[in-house]
Amino acid sequence: MLGVNVYRGFANLADLGDISKADIYDQQTNPKGTQRDLSPAHARDAYEYVKNRDLGFWPEVFLCARKKDVVTFYPASQEVPDLGILEIDVPGARSGGSIAISRIDGNHRLHYGDGKQSGYSRIEKLISFCLAYDLTREEEIQLFRDINDNQKRMNTSHLDGIEVRLTPEEELKHRNPELYIAQRLSRDSTSPLHGRVFEGGKKPVGTDVPLRGLKTGIEYMLSRSTQLPRLEDAEAQYRVIRNYLDAVKKWQPKAWSSPREYIMLRGSGLWAICFIGAQVIDRALLQAEFRASQMLAILRSGKDWDWGKKGDFKGLGGRAGALEISNRVTRKLQDDSRMSTKQLFDKIMAEDPKE
Repeated sequence: MLGVNVYRGFANLADLGDISKADIYDQQTNPKGTQRDLSPAHARDAYEYVKNRDLGFWPEVFLCARKKDVVTFYPASQEVPDLGILEIDVPGARSGGSIAISRIDGNHRLHYGDGKQSGYSRIEKLISFCLAYDLTREEEIQLFRDINDNQKRMNTSHLDGIEVRLTPEEELKHRNPELYIAQRLSRDSTSPLHGRVFEGGKKPVGTDVPLRGLKTGIEYMLSRSTQLPRLEDAEAQYRVIRNYLDAVKKWQPKAWSSPREYIMLRGSGLWAICFIGAQVIDRALLQAEFRASQMLAILRSGKDWDWGKKGDFKGLGGRAGALEISNRVTRKLQDDSRMSTKQLFDKIMAEDPKE
């Protein structure tokens, strides 16, 4: 493989499942994990396919020996040193604690094959495998990302979470500021979205905002704002955006306390809040203000909208729906130094063209 030391061969599917484990990423309990959360339905489909087919295609399973002492290679001869027998210390590989042999690609294909789950018998069929060794955890997760970013559609927030973990903070700030800001909103204890952003893997309770959706929303906000890009450091941009979202939380507290009943923290509602944020933040910054209280006053200057699932924005979805929501809300906003867009429109239309 490209720069990776591997053993390649054939073994019973059940045996490969028996000696390997999936290192499921969990942003709270296993932040160094590599794998996305298992889809039981996908794993069942894979099991039924290989169990019942006499003729079929089964992609190579890709594993990684994290503990060198559980694998030993015996060359067939001095003349053919790259061909031989790979011996696995099965008790050592099965032992609890840290994972001895991890699954980089093939977790769903191996999950039920070892016969440990009730209702699923062992699959004693030969399949091809590739076992890497001498990989760091970072290299292992990079390979996982490369495989899954170019194959089966998967959770994009998980890929973004991996990007955050692999990229030094200063580099991320300059190369991908919207992702830097999104992950800061997730992890900063002072953020109104702290602990509520789903970064992939096993989904913790209460994580109702997908990292990819939030990243996209921040990108929309930065592209629409005239003042935020003038703040050249992503950390400064983050602090202003955090204050804005704090203002939104105080403006619509029920959307935060009962997110399933409201659209504000998901889909078009979340993106609409970001579009609205571009205008609210610009108004505040033009007045040399960036405090949440000032932005809250701007938000409260408009109409009292119903953000419920059956409220004022029912049926508005996607980016186009988010823009429509934003336009409706911002047309009603006003502040001490400016007319609302609606007031300005009325004034223009009331002017006598003959004068």
